[in-house]
Amino acid sequence: MKQHYIPRCYLKRFSENKKSIYTYDKQHSKKYNASLMSVCCEDDIYTFSEEFVKRNKEEGNCTINRLSIETDHFAHTVEPLYIQLLNQINKIKEEWVTGKDHYTLNFYEKKELALHIVTQYFRLPQIGDTLVDNYIRMERASIDMMKELMAKQTNNDDYKKIKINPTCEKPALHANLSYLDNETLMMFANAIANNIFVFWISKGNDFYTSDFPIVVSPHVKNVRPMFMGLAQYGGELTMPLSPGLALSVYDRSYFKNKEDIDGAFVNADDKEVRRQNYLRYMYATQHVFSYKNDFSLIDFIYELEGAHPFWSPNYRAEIVSGLGKY
Repeated sequence: MKQHYIPRCYLKRFSENKKSIYTYDKQHSKKYNASLMSVCCEDDIYTFSEEFVKRNKEEGNCTINRLSIETDHFAHTVEPLYIQLLNQINKIKEEWVTGKDHYTLNFYEKKELALHIVTQYFRLPQIGDTLVDNYIRMERASIDMMKELMAKQTNNDDYKKIKINPTCEKPALHANLSYLDNETLMMFANAIANNIFVFWISKGNDFYTSDFPIVVSPHVKNVRPMFMGLAQYGGELTMPLSPGLALSVYDRSYFKNKEDIDGAFVNADDKEVRRQNYLRYMYATQHVFSYKNDFSLIDFIYELEGAHPFWSPNYRAEIVSGLGKY
């Protein structure tokens, strides 16, 4: 069953007819009008196995079904609030454009937006795979250390030969390590909300989005990627909110010169639009989307380089124990 890791309610904002979306496919170097049902989705990324649901019920935990994450959590809870917030931000943008009001988001409104940004980031398959892989490797290291300890305590090396491989219900582990962990969500959201928010306006609806829409640009080299980079020192988090609006979140400690435009809606010049679109293109795993069906930037880079770049953040943890690396 196809399930979206980027919700259709967000993708519809970049669609003329709310059913299809102008798409550039980096893997095949093709442009086409794709159905919203066919992009930014994978098979059963949220679906629990029958065995997991049965075991959960037998253990007396809260009642779940195979599609609890997709329907109960995302479709019925998270996404309606997400689109409502984005619509409110659109109204604020229009008031800035018309000069009616220059309202700026307060900390709690920034935090609400940050929560949705973090949730979306955690939903990305690449991020989920990294989180699960880090956890499994830590479990493997812990098991090996325990076998080593038992072998020494009992003077019996047979303990080292015991085969124990950690397994998991991947959708559940991914969820519990990230977007269902309220403590983690709040910690990330607080860190992001404390930074400087600048909203870029494209009057021509020129901003791209992609299947990896949230990108962090490091403006300082060799910095520890705090909060998976989303709130690191010298970092700028960017995300398009619609074809006419993109968000940059600047680290407050480094970008002190931008404090006077915190919360502002600023007209983006051509250079800023290109910069934002360049980031979406570079980090897209396959698909880039344009409301106007204008992929001239991609065509130019592809003609110049002869190949598409595939950038991706690397948050794979280095796990080392006395027994080696995992």
